[in-house]
Amino acid sequence: MSIHQLKDGRWIVQWPNPSPPPRLLREYFGRGPSSRLRAEQRDKELSLKETRPRKSSDDNLFVFYEIAAEYISSRQLAESTKRNMTYILRSNILPAIGKIPAIKISFDTLHNYIATRRQKIKSVSVRREIVYIKTVMAWATKQNPPLLAYNPIRDYPLPKDDDSDILSPPTQQEIADILKYAPAHLYRAIKIAYYTGLRPGKIELLRIKWDAILWDRNVIRVLSAKKGGPLLRDIPIHPEFLLLLKTWWDEDGKTENGPMIHFAGSGITDNVLYAWRTAKKRAGITRRLPFYFLRHDFVTTALEAGVDIKTLAEIVGSSPETLRRHYQHVSGVAKVNAIEMIRGGNTVGNTGNNLLQTIK
Repeated sequence: MSIHQLKDGRWIVQWPNPSPPPRLLREYFGRGPSSRLRAEQRDKELSLKETRPRKSSDDNLFVFYEIAAEYISSRQLAESTKRNMTYILRSNILPAIGKIPAIKISFDTLHNYIATRRQKIKSVSVRREIVYIKTVMAWATKQNPPLLAYNPIRDYPLPKDDDSDILSPPTQQEIADILKYAPAHLYRAIKIAYYTGLRPGKIELLRIKWDAILWDRNVIRVLSAKKGGPLLRDIPIHPEFLLLLKTWWDEDGKTENGPMIHFAGSGITDNVLYAWRTAKKRAGITRRLPFYFLRHDFVTTALEAGVDIKTLAEIVGSSPETLRRHYQHVSGVAKVNAIEMIRGGNTVGNTGNNLLQTIK
């Protein structure tokens, strides 16, 4: 398998035809950075599928490596999910348990895996890897015919996250430093995510076009990801953000069907994570700071400011139950405010991250 760029700029992946006549097969991915990323992902998938071992000689059972490769190649996963899962499988999981017959993976296998991995990475990352292993195993039992007669680790409990692994939201200085090194498309993505709380990725943030802005009502109309919240939601535009949007609108020639976030004149179809990581590295920030935490910061700050959870759920496109489940531990200031109000004291002001001055 190999990746090439043609003279006309298109990216391709080519690999040998497994059956006669001998020739090279090709798959085309278009032009631009996002096409190159898709080609690289496809190359990894083909490499994973090609190099996987055959069935174990032990009772002719499937080894974990094989069912993992089958899962990746047959599932309709989001590009970002597939890319991340393929990388973790190839780099971490398969070298450790890939050659074990899947039916023989036991609780002890996972106990040993967790103990080894916790010496190298944070508990939250170990937990994600165990989720991937359990996902593959569960999928294998549901195929027709099943690749596994039963799932030996179905009831294995996921490891708990250590308190030290809880990530703090970006500080004002961190955002300011990242913005100094952010290219234009990332610059816009950061500000849109900050002011709206949109989910990063192609479903919400990167899908936004200029016709989504209802200028007469000062709202952005968003088609939500299917996460249990409203499918269509209107997000009010902050006054400072409105001025910024009008500037961008003029810069883009007031093209209603054009994307708000674009690179070299074309919309971003995959994600901005590469640009985010590059800017973060150039800014000298070494701690884990996912782009998704701009959304976490939006929700956390709103809760600590006293926004009721039903209103917030409608703004961020989630369900109140989901927000309670995932954010009930982060609204410490709101709890202090509640106690002060109940007992007649002065309320504590909002101490959440206020980045407005930083990212104007």
